[in-house]
Amino acid sequence: MTNKSRWYSKRYLQEFILFTAMFLLTMLHEWMKIDTIIDFIKGLVFFSLLYMQAQLHRHFFFSFFMKKKYFVYVIGAVFSTLTGAALLVVVNYFWIDTAYYERGEISVSQDFVYQIMLCVISTFTMLSFFLLRQYANEVEKRNEAQLMLSEINVKYLHAQLNPHFFFNMFNNLYGVSLTEPSRTPELILKLSELMRYQLENANRDTISLKEEVDFIANYVAMEKERVGKRCAIRYVVAGEDDELNRYSIAPLLLITLIENAFKHSLTNERRWYVDIFITFSDGSLTVDIKNSLADKLLKNNSTGLGLANTRQRLALLYPTRYKLRCLEIAHDYHTFLTLNLKSSAYE
Repeated sequence: MTNKSRWYSKRYLQEFILFTAMFLLTMLHEWMKIDTIIDFIKGLVFFSLLYMQAQLHRHFFFSFFMKKKYFVYVIGAVFSTLTGAALLVVVNYFWIDTAYYERGEISVSQDFVYQIMLCVISTFTMLSFFLLRQYANEVEKRNEAQLMLSEINVKYLHAQLNPHFFFNMFNNLYGVSLTEPSRTPELILKLSELMRYQLENANRDTISLKEEVDFIANYVAMEKERVGKRCAIRYVVAGEDDELNRYSIAPLLLITLIENAFKHSLTNERRWYVDIFITFSDGSLTVDIKNSLADKLLKNNSTGLGLANTRQRLALLYPTRYKLRCLEIAHDYHTFLTLNLKSSAYE
């Protein structure tokens, strides 16, 4: 169930409950003195001013603290507290409890100090509730993200372990073993690396970009064996190995784009080709894929699940750090992905 369907998670309702609870706790010691509606209204106005001062601190000044602008935060916090306390003293003196001052039970300066302490306590109470709620929301989001990622990984793993693909690969291996037996061990090794990578890494959070690129290279090599010389295949990776090893990416994130290029490129009427260019520099990954479009009679029926899963994973894992465009131009298909990655030390 999503947050949208949970009535008790609505922000305005949470604010109302927090306001009511703090009002009851703050005014508890005054209940014996509240005899009329006017007294209740005075108490409500007094607390509302106190609450607004705390909210101003939370929504405006506390943001400077989160941004590590501590000097600005301290100046703002002091200004907010002193202003709130002064306003409370003025309201007390001229309207809420004028007799309290006339009896000389407390001076204005003493009341000002008292109101400062009250503002500080209410502010810390408000911030405590705010930080606890924020932490709870973050934990809930992480749990939902992990569940979604696990579901996508399972679906993706099932899609990747396609028996038809491996059946074709073993058939190709059999043919190569008869004509070029010396190449058989190398191809068997590539196929085993493909299977091992999928089984071992599908449920990991991240792997090095170098591992993902090597996996794609093995996949492309096996596709070359499958389609032979019928398809013109170009696979180019531009990036230093040290940099590829230093940066991390979600496993099996790119392979769907590569698979789709091969799956939907078969044509007898035009040039059959797949071009894959992967470039990486300073944390920026670019995957540029162009392929021929399949003839109408040779088109594979596609549910679009693989590409939809890829978009979901990108949106979930890299919400503001990616751009994915898929364009069909004449008889060609163009897939272009840019992704900003973080170094493994910061993942």
